[in-house]
Amino acid sequence: METKLNQQRMSKVRRSCGFINGIDVDAEGSRGGLCLAWKSGMDISLRSFSKWYIDVVVKEDNSQIEWRFTGFYGSPYSKDRIQVWDLLKKLRQNGTGPWLVAGDFNEIMYSFEKNGGLPRDPKRMEVFKETLTECQLKDIGFVGALFTWEKGNLPETNIRERLDRGVANEEWISLFPLGRVQHLPFLGSDHCPLLFNTVSVHSYPRCRRFHFEAWWTMEESFEEVIKGIWESSSEPLMDRLKILQNGLEEWAGIIRRKKWELKRKLSQELESLLLGERDDETLEKIIDTKIHLSMEIKKDKVYWEQRARVNWLKYGDKDTAFFHKSATTRRRVNSITQLVTDDGKEVVEEIELQEAAKSYFEKLFSSEGMTDPKKILEEVESSITPEMNEVLNSPYTTEEILRALKGMGPLKAPGLDGFPALFFQKHWHIVGKEVIEFSLGVLNEGKRVDSANLTDIVLIPKINHPTTLVNFRSISLCTVMYKLVTKTIANRLQEVMGFCIDKAQSAFVPGRLISDNVLLAYELLHTFRQKRMGKKGYMAVKLDISKAYDRVEWEFVRQMMKQMGFETRLIELIMQCITSSSYAIIVNGNRGSSFHPTRGLRQRDPLSPFLFLTCSEGLSALMTSAMRNGLVKGAKACRRGPEISHL
Repeated sequence: METKLNQQRMSKVRRSCGFINGIDVDAEGSRGGLCLAWKSGMDISLRSFSKWYIDVVVKEDNSQIEWRFTGFYGSPYSKDRIQVWDLLKKLRQNGTGPWLVAGDFNEIMYSFEKNGGLPRDPKRMEVFKETLTECQLKDIGFVGALFTWEKGNLPETNIRERLDRGVANEEWISLFPLGRVQHLPFLGSDHCPLLFNTVSVHSYPRCRRFHFEAWWTMEESFEEVIKGIWESSSEPLMDRLKILQNGLEEWAGIIRRKKWELKRKLSQELESLLLGERDDETLEKIIDTKIHLSMEIKKDKVYWEQRARVNWLKYGDKDTAFFHKSATTRRRVNSITQLVTDDGKEVVEEIELQEAAKSYFEKLFSSEGMTDPKKILEEVESSITPEMNEVLNSPYTTEEILRALKGMGPLKAPGLDGFPALFFQKHWHIVGKEVIEFSLGVLNEGKRVDSANLTDIVLIPKINHPTTLVNFRSISLCTVMYKLVTKTIANRLQEVMGFCIDKAQSAFVPGRLISDNVLLAYELLHTFRQKRMGKKGYMAVKLDISKAYDRVEWEFVRQMMKQMGFETRLIELIMQCITSSSYAIIVNGNRGSSFHPTRGLRQRDPLSPFLFLTCSEGLSALMTSAMRNGLVKGAKACRRGPEISHL
């Protein structure tokens, strides 16, 4: 981009860099000029070019894959911009297939992509976004610094913008799901170089782990295989599941090889039958072949559906391509290619990424001790009655275990053992007896839950392209056996939470909605804005507790539950569940070494919402006390409305 050289001089520069092959577009005086260069081994076919772009078809070495690349240069002058965007739209109409467009667009998409100088006209940004939308192009993200162009050596004159980017259509993103752009450091130019990789900036090999496939349940031999493996062993439950893993992996390997061959054979058979004449026997064969082929296609759909994790789409939808795109996009977004540690060190190697993640979370989940909670506990009322405790501590039943299992999402991400709730729901008649024995043993007989309490932690980005671990949400993948125990306890707790949790807390309590507090907050802020008279004003404070679940001290949970009136037996059962856990961080599909936490609650643990409400009750009680003692005055939405101090 902007070579500022004529064709002859640019060709000489290109060859001196080792690029024998290339396309050079003349600069107009000291403005513009384009060059596309490639080394031998690449098959590049020119489609068209102008002073604004070079459009080619790329065929990678020893590969049948073809895709389209357009090196694009957006005009820096307002008078040419409409013409340039129209040109990009015409290029979209002149071709199909995977398409990547990259270069200096001389425009930003959002106001945060500029720092310093005059604010960018929103209309200009909107026209650029509309052009990309019409061309069905999406920003493919990047690794490195946000801004790609910079000028000005003084703080007051420094301007930085993200003018250079790569955008691609859905087909290109599906073809290269891990393809990304890296913004490299720049020295001689005011633009940074963009490094594209059609695999990934860093490709990390994944250790294959057992993962139960939902489509296995559609195979005729599946139930027989499970029954045979399960009944041939008399080991404890968790060991039996490990034996079942090995048996199913061996069985699945054989089935998988046959599956693709069967689908091809059925397609050819159906095509042959449809070309022939129709009689009763042929029609019967056509119907039978269609049924079998439809079943194989449905298995593919279930395979991608399980990976896509699109909960809002009904299971009846057969858009396998949609599930495929969702799964590949999710994997691409969740991949971690670079991290910056607390001491400023940048890590990109797989082992270093694993170690950085483990070190961060090991520190986060380590107790820092607890200040004397006496003042907080004094303000919390004992609200759990003896009658409630009698119900909470009565022996658990098989029906409660079954209710908990039915309440689980069948294809939610599984824990370390690889078995989702679907497996236990579908094959309860085979594994149910042992599952009940394990669960009731923990709930009624005080047996340990440690063997099922191994937790994998996956990291979900909170923002686009995070490089620090604080910008990842840690989601705990607990085993179904552990969740079966805790969900059974949580179902009982749910019945009494409304009595011991203050009305200021509206989440996770039956009969209350978090949207109620949202509406109240809006009404109160509206009242604040409408105030025009008087000397006294209002103030609203929004508290955002960083890693709130992860910082909960276990001893505080114990003391809060005791203060609320819960009996020791239930408290000890809950404490055994949260304190016997071990964690391992999964980075790019690979599981790191495990460690034992000393504080924190887990996202996706059925007990966590209720325990967090219990801890939050301490803050709520302090606010209520401050209001009662006149230290804080609540706000009213109207004269006769209730005073609200906190939500």
